[in-house]
Amino acid sequence: MDSIEEQVRAHKLRGAWLRLDRLLAGIGAEITSLSIILLALAVLCAPVGFGLGVTWLLAHWTIRATGMEWLGWVVGITVFAFFCRYVWGSRLQAASRRAAEALVAAR
Repeated sequence: MDSIEEQVRAHKLRGAWLRLDRLLAGIGAEITSLSIILLALAVLCAPVGFGLGVTWLLAHWTIRATGMEWLGWVVGITVFAFFCRYVWGSRLQAASRRAAEALVAAR
């Protein structure tokens, strides 16, 4: 009789461990999917973030170097226009989009 009770108890315990294993596997799959989506979003936003950072840095440096705020604004607008026309509107943004799509598709 003890043997049957032990088998039933072992079966219930095994079932509980399997449910926990499935739960943790599901959570891991969701975390992986979210990580891939966040990485794809970072790939998409990196060129824009880099361009805005460089624009701000050059405008700030120009203002500090010359003491003329209007010249800093002119440099900032010029650099931002350059990025809009020649960087973000070119193949770099398309390549970033393709890389992000590939990341999401490969998950």
